Amino acid sequence: MRRYRLFLLVFATMIISMKMAAQFYTLRPEVVRKQVKVGIQVVTKQKKDSVGAKQPDVTFQTGRGLEITIEKDVPLFVNVKDSLLFNLISQRMNVCLPLDFLKLNSAFGYRKDPVSRCAAFHDGIDLQCNHARVYAMLPGIIKEVHFGNRGYGNYVVLEHGIFECLYGHLDQITVRTGDAVSAGTIVGISGNTGKSTGPHLHIRIRKGGKSVDPNVFVDYLNGYITQLQDKMAYVRFGTKPNKELNIENLMAVIRQYDVKFPHIVAAQALLETGYFTSRVCLENNNLFGLRRPSNGSYYTFNSWEESVKAYKDYVQYKYREGSYYDFLNKIGYAEDQAYLIKVKRIVESL
Repeated sequence: MRRYRLFLLVFATMIISMKMAAQFYTLRPEVVRKQVKVGIQVVTKQKKDSVGAKQPDVTFQTGRGLEITIEKDVPLFVNVKDSLLFNLISQRMNVCLPLDFLKLNSAFGYRKDPVSRCAAFHDGIDLQCNHARVYAMLPGIIKEVHFGNRGYGNYVVLEHGIFECLYGHLDQITVRTGDAVSAGTIVGISGNTGKSTGPHLHIRIRKGGKSVDPNVFVDYLNGYITQLQDKMAYVRFGTKPNKELNIENLMAVIRQYDVKFPHIVAAQALLETGYFTSRVCLENNNLFGLRRPSNGSYYTFNSWEESVKAYKDYVQYKYREGSYYDFLNKIGYAEDQAYLIKVKRIVESL
């Protein structure tokens, strides 16, 4: 664990130290030359701009065909808010998650090999996806591109300074060896090549020649990106706005509150709200049709995130063990006899 913490500390230092090019902050001195065709009076002046920086002298002289030189070094930003925002944006542009949606299929470490059915060491993590875009998580160099039908199948290896990252079982590869890529560059399309029993993305991270758990890294990266986005929202709006209500954010909040059976619960929310379009959802921020036991009226929440926590507090606290579908049926969650069948169909689509 100490090794992981050191790895993440070094990674965080790399992220924070990354800076964008200078042109995001100032305009470089430039020379503007004009041919003056009409004689004018000499005017020489020096003034301060809105942030107190001195402007260079600007001189106009009389005479025909005289060349005028204007030098300037003007700050691009006129207030601290803009400067902070673009600094955060520059940090955000240097990181990216490997897929648009993250779902862990197989963890790092010893497991029963899905092909040989024997115990074997799994040197990375498998993420569920099928023909999805695969992104570079950090700026780096494409160290290796391989096409094959064994092992990792089609794969690419990215070098990120202190460690390297392999993306395996790709259907297509969109980069070449030696390419310098930025975070967010599409390096391939996920697939099912090589030693694989189904479509997925295999991620292996090596540091010092040894494999480390990529899930620790991806979780840290996910949290770091979330913090950056929250900071940008705070700088822009002065307060932290509610997360946009979509399936990805719903799943994130369900996991944040440690709600059991997240896919079933998410499917319930989608069914109850008609995929976030119902009046109770839009007006009450109520994703689960939660009602007051006293009079049957719908609860109203300040945000949809609150209704997720309320689901855990008002419904799931009763659950003990066994099938969650049986639990929902036992407590009579819905009057619709086909409710659980509909929930299962949505779970399959997720």
